[in-house]
Amino acid sequence: MRSRWMVHLGRCVLTTTVVAAAPPASAEGARRASLTPRDAATVERAREGAARRLEDAECRRVFSDFHDAQGRTIERNLEAWAVGPAEYLRIVPFVDGSGESLCSRSKVMLVSTPNVPRVIVCPGFARVQRDQPGIAESLVIHEVLHTLGLGENPPSSAEITRRVEARCR
Repeated sequence: MRSRWMVHLGRCVLTTTVVAAAPPASAEGARRASLTPRDAATVERAREGAARRLEDAECRRVFSDFHDAQGRTIERNLEAWAVGPAEYLRIVPFVDGSGESLCSRSKVMLVSTPNVPRVIVCPGFARVQRDQPGIAESLVIHEVLHTLGLGENPPSSAEITRRVEARCR
C-alpha cells in the first residue's frame, strides 16, 4: 500500500493512502468524546500490536530516525516522558474523531498534532484494523511519532510510513 502526504498547516492526518497536515481546529484544546467500546477495542488491538513491535530494538530505531523542527530526535523528546516507546504508546490517549471534519474524508484514519500527546481516531480506522492489522499498527506508530514532535515535509508522510514499515516488521 502506498502512502501519500499532503501538507496544510498545523495538525497531521494519517490515512491508509493519504497523510496530511490539516488546519488547526477552532477548539484545539476542547475535550473530546471517549471512543465507543467497540472502537476502543479496535484501537486497543492496534495499539497492543504496535507496542509489541516497539519491544524490538530495530523497530525502536524509528524514534532516532526522525527529528523535530528544532533538530532534536524524536527519541530525545520521548526521554522527557521517562518511559520507553511501547509504554508511551500505551499512555497516549486515543479519542473519538467522529465529529472531526477531517474524519469525514473516507480515507482519513487517524489525526494528530505535533507535540500534542493525543491521537484522534476516525470511523474508518476500525475497518483498516480489521482488514489489515499490520497497516493499522504501522499507522499507530506513525501517529505516535507526530505526538512527540515529528512534523512533515520533510519528511514526507510516505517516507515516515515506509520507515516505520521497514523497521517494525
